[in-house]
Amino acid sequence: MIGSSASAGAFALTAATSWEDPTAQAILGSSGNLSDFGYDSSEAYAGSSSLFLVESPMGGTPEAYVAYVTGLQAGDTVYASMWFKGEGVVGKGRLWGHYANDGIDSENGTASGANSYAGIGSEWEESTHTWVIPEGKTGLVIEARLYGFQEDNRLLGDELFVGVSSASANIQIAGQTAAPPVVPGAGGVIAVFFGLGVSSRRRR
Repeated sequence: MIGSSASAGAFALTAATSWEDPTAQAILGSSGNLSDFGYDSSEAYAGSSSLFLVESPMGGTPEAYVAYVTGLQAGDTVYASMWFKGEGVVGKGRLWGHYANDGIDSENGTASGANSYAGIGSEWEESTHTWVIPEGKTGLVIEARLYGFQEDNRLLGDELFVGVSSASANIQIAGQTAAPPVVPGAGGVIAVFFGLGVSSRRRR
């Protein structure tokens, strides 16, 4: 599924994942107290599996790097959408980001992210955000941020979509090995949905 406020045709380059390929890296990197992560085959927003993240010990805000967009220029826009489901009563997540000009582990300033949390109350909820790239920034790391409290320290994520306004950019995305980023056009929409489990979409 493409985010509710976007369509594949609105972007020059797109990539997507729903964590259906356990041979692929579940995340591209992380920061903070992220004690465990991987594929959860017991529950998914769509398809047969999802990404799980666990915070331990509690403190700070763990971040899982789920996409890395490079080759950006000032004025480019990057859109992302992802579904989250927090554990328990207060567990939740949201999309966030930081600029990384010199590799995914570099830090060139926060990029902020979605204004509101998603997935509170053990319900699947979509988080979306659009970044406008400022001068001097060429790389953007898109993060799944986990906000836990006490025993509610686990978060599920699924159906990540990334769209970029520039076809000269490059998107590296977690949970996907088979499909490269797609330039929308003839046949492009089909490729965008590769690996997203469109025919088996269900909420559990």
